[in-house]
Amino acid sequence: MMAIPVCLIFWCLWMKLIAIKSEMLTRNFSQQPSYTDKWPKVIIAEEYRAESTLSCASMCRPYCSCFGYQHSTKTCRVFDFCRSQDTGNETGWVYYKTPTECDGNWMAYNGHYYILNQTKLSQPDAISECKKCGSFLVEINDEDENKWIEEHLLKDVYCTDKYDCSSWTGGNDIDTEGQFVWGHSKTPITYTNWEPYNPDDIYYQIKIRDCVDIFYDGQWNDRPCDFLANFICEK
Repeated sequence: MMAIPVCLIFWCLWMKLIAIKSEMLTRNFSQQPSYTDKWPKVIIAEEYRAESTLSCASMCRPYCSCFGYQHSTKTCRVFDFCRSQDTGNETGWVYYKTPTECDGNWMAYNGHYYILNQTKLSQPDAISECKKCGSFLVEINDEDENKWIEEHLLKDVYCTDKYDCSSWTGGNDIDTEGQFVWGHSKTPITYTNWEPYNPDDIYYQIKIRDCVDIFYDGQWNDRPCDFLANFICEK
């Protein structure tokens, strides 16, 4: 039998390694055309030299959800997250990011986009998660918007006791008891759809109920802000 040249063996192994890395890149990251030749204005976790996009991807660790690579300068940027809503122009950059809740099925209504996240979090943590998507906890301004949320975002939410499966809005009366405001816009809440006997913070002084959630039937409730609930993001 004719011996296989050692260089051919190494070449085959090298090509296999490249294929594995390429599969890793495709499986874990997707290119983001909206970021191409742009600069996401968020804090950079790291910036360093990398010989290829694959090398850059391999440096994107568990807490990294987005990275950019510029071939001409062989520069790699690693981010905690990227927001396409806040970008500047910078030629030569191509960005990739991991699939996240931000890539879900946002639904459009009246010029805004909404998504129900069924990860149960406190209201402060829900606010942080929405911010990662360039959004905020939902602010409901009128009866039509409230009805749309009920019929489109909450239509598949159900449990025997509706108090067990509510969703956070951005409302609270943390600063002044009884004066509810929207946390993102800092504006007073003018439209309300309280469930009967709510808000009932005045009756529960042991456990302060300063944050507003919404039931699947569209009615509102006040809760302790550390309660774990679904949440609705808006942008």
